[in-house]
Amino acid sequence: MNISEVELRTGITKQNIRFYEKKGLLTPKRNEENSYREYTESDVELLNLIKILRKLDLPIEDIRKIIDGEDTTPIIARHLDFLLDKKNDLEAAIAMCRFIIQKGADSMDTGMLLRKMDSMEKKGGRFMAILDDYKKVARTEAKRTFSFAPENMALTPQEFTESLCKYGAENNLNLVVTEEGMYPKFEIDGLEYEAFREFGRFGAVITCKVTHPELLKEEYKDIPEKSSSIFRNIYWGIFHFAVPVVLFIYFCFVSKNFWLAVYMEILYVCFIRFAFKNFHLR
Repeated sequence: MNISEVELRTGITKQNIRFYEKKGLLTPKRNEENSYREYTESDVELLNLIKILRKLDLPIEDIRKIIDGEDTTPIIARHLDFLLDKKNDLEAAIAMCRFIIQKGADSMDTGMLLRKMDSMEKKGGRFMAILDDYKKVARTEAKRTFSFAPENMALTPQEFTESLCKYGAENNLNLVVTEEGMYPKFEIDGLEYEAFREFGRFGAVITCKVTHPELLKEEYKDIPEKSSSIFRNIYWGIFHFAVPVVLFIYFCFVSKNFWLAVYMEILYVCFIRFAFKNFHLR
């Protein structure tokens, strides 16, 4: 097909198609008789992919890496971080515009405005730094223990190993069993765990606990001890206290039935918390 047909198929202008060709993202074949470009269905699919990535505001060089076969996930993850930073900058600019409109453009004090902008930037920087530190601690604490319900009953060491390997594969974990048995040991990215099996009302549950929890602190050793301790308490407080409190208030408000709320609270504690908690390591 020619470039006009491709333009109709993709909604990408001829100028942009030629631009992508010039950048080496697209290399259509040429007719040997007249040297006209001849586009294939593969070229159309590639252009549609480029169109999607450009709509995400992805740079040309990153698009080239994806087309060349590099892993897409880390590229998109880095771009997401960039967009979030950009979003924060835009929100600050929007807040400043509203402030100027409220005060009146005619009575702007440039010194005052610059001081306010500096203050906003410093506050935003501190807040993002605290948020990033909390995320780091929360991700690490989630590695301390996790549980899952296996498809089999894990009655033998072989079944136990099979369940662990299947869980690792389904959750894209670098899980390697180092010691088989009914209390097997395994590693995830060099961190050692020991697993054991429990039985609940709905079948077997495999619980995995890190064997050397003190090593987890190494993952956020750059965070001051006082701050990391506060973040750990917040993380576990949210799970152990905030969730049941929110559930209780929700069912009281929705059903207007106190005893139903109490029943749902007991169900959460006995059923979800101890039988089917599932902290996925990702």
